[in-house]
Amino acid sequence: MEAKNIQGKNIGDIKSSFSKATEDGFNPTLAITFCSIMQNRKELAHFFKEKDIDVFGSTTAGEIIDSEILEQSIVVMLLDIKKAYFKLFFSESQDTYKLASKMAHVAKESFANPAIIVVSSGLTIDAEDIINGVHEFDSSLPLFGGLAGDDLTMKASYVFNSEDETSTGLLALILDTEHINISGLATSGWDNIGVEKTITKSDGNIVYTIDDEPAVDVFVKFFQFPESVYDRSEIIAMNFAQYPLQMKKENGNTVLRAPMMADVENRSMIFAGGIPEGSKVKFSVPPGFDLIDKTRDTFNVLKETMNNPDAVIIFSCKARHLALGPIMEDEAVKIRSIWNKPLIGLFTYGEIGTANDSICDFHNETCSLVLLEEKK
Repeated sequence: MEAKNIQGKNIGDIKSSFSKATEDGFNPTLAITFCSIMQNRKELAHFFKEKDIDVFGSTTAGEIIDSEILEQSIVVMLLDIKKAYFKLFFSESQDTYKLASKMAHVAKESFANPAIIVVSSGLTIDAEDIINGVHEFDSSLPLFGGLAGDDLTMKASYVFNSEDETSTGLLALILDTEHINISGLATSGWDNIGVEKTITKSDGNIVYTIDDEPAVDVFVKFFQFPESVYDRSEIIAMNFAQYPLQMKKENGNTVLRAPMMADVENRSMIFAGGIPEGSKVKFSVPPGFDLIDKTRDTFNVLKETMNNPDAVIIFSCKARHLALGPIMEDEAVKIRSIWNKPLIGLFTYGEIGTANDSICDFHNETCSLVLLEEKK
């Protein structure tokens, strides 16, 4: 399997880059496509459909290609994978759990040993329902992916294939692991601080009180933010993105939940993932400039299982990008240097993957990496 990356600021750039990428006879069958909400997705999908190339697409909150971090652009990984080795699942429903279970059924009907890479809306879907729907059907199914972004406009994010798009559904790339090796790992690197606290009132991803105090007040007091942050919710979000909550889950995992928005009227916080009432949480902070070396070292262990992948895919949290700023590009450089193979990614509103010594889970402030390699 060969992979080639192309990028552009508009559909014209993509058409031109595609022509150059295929002038040597390269004949791709799949286009992994990540693009800004501002781009013309329908025209992009139609272009690939005319070439008989399937599309696995998502809108983003920023794009990653090889060692570059971009904004408001289009990045595409072209793969010449045999069509018999993969299947795309696309569907929409208000019941994400049932939709995910259906996706798992389709995966098992398609291949004896499938693996799933999934993308979904980042604003209307609880990724916990995706994971639960898949693993209630078959807990052994490998599952990776992320939630689509919309350049932080927080209006609607989309996933799309060659013909359709949805802001309320799922798009999955189902792979036959008899022919395609897949491996992945998720890592964050955040350190916890302070004493354990309890979520005393919440509804899904909205937290109203922590230790019976308004959630925004708790953040402001703990980190000694100036009172002026109360004036504008976007200022709160930009400040608080650096301090996700570490949450202990019933399955034994500890995951991060990133603050995305604040309701300044009722002092509640909206997170990029559910936080049930009664959850035990701690604040956390980025560990410093050595974070990117820790990320590289964590991912480096994957060389033991896949030393020569054909392609590398990254789902990286937008809140992580906001917190770390320019050093994110250094992280992309160091991750790509591990294998020096085509790398594509997007900044998401949440990540699905498996951290060291844990089961698959939904994460924030995390980088979830996926490796693909065709078996010889």
